[in-house]
Amino acid sequence: MERSTKSKFILVVFIGLVMLAFMIKMFFYDGKDKNNTGFDGEKEYSYTDPIEEEKPNSEDETIKDQQVPVGNTEIDYNAEYEKKFGEEKVQKAKKIAEKVMQSWLENDTDMEMWKEISTAPFLIVVENEVLAPKDQLTRKVQSQEVSSTEASGDRDIRFMIYATWDVLSAGKKVREQSNMYKLTLTLSESGEWVVKELSRV
Repeated sequence: MERSTKSKFILVVFIGLVMLAFMIKMFFYDGKDKNNTGFDGEKEYSYTDPIEEEKPNSEDETIKDQQVPVGNTEIDYNAEYEKKFGEEKVQKAKKIAEKVMQSWLENDTDMEMWKEISTAPFLIVVENEVLAPKDQLTRKVQSQEVSSTEASGDRDIRFMIYATWDVLSAGKKVREQSNMYKLTLTLSESGEWVVKELSRV
C-alpha cells in the first residue's frame, strides 16, 4: 500500500472513531446532571424573603389591585355626560346628532333648519359642503349607530356615529355605503345643543 493511501486510510479511520465515540456519548448521556437542582448554593434561597414581603397583606388588597382599570378603555362616557348634563339633555343631544347626520348625508338644503342647530363656523361649512352642487346622485340613510366618546370642551358632547346609506340614481339604488363620523355638539348661550364640528373618521 502506498504511503499516501495509507495516510488517507488512517485519517478516515480516525474520523470514524471520533464520530463513533461522539454518538455513543450522545446516546448514553442526556446532558443533564440528575443531582443538579438548578441552584448554585444556599445564597439563592435568600431572595425568597423580600418577594414574600411584597405580597398584599389581605385578600381585599388583592381584589382592589385587580379592579384597577388600565388606560381609558373602561370609561363610560355616556354615564359621564348624564352626570354632567342630565339624562334628558344627553338623550336630546343624541336625537340632534342623528338628525344632523341624516340631513348631512342626504344633502338637506333647508337653511332655516341648519341655522337653528349650527354654530356660526359650522354654518359656513354647511354652505360649502351641503349646498354646493356635487352630483346627480341622492342618498337615503338606512341606519345610524351612535356612541358617546370623549369631548374636548366643558360645554361639549361628542358622538361617534356609524352611518349606513343607499346611493340612488333616478330613484334606483346604485350601491350601499357606510362610514364612521365624529360629531361634536356644544351648548349655546340659550342652553340648546348646536353643531360645533362634524368630520369623517
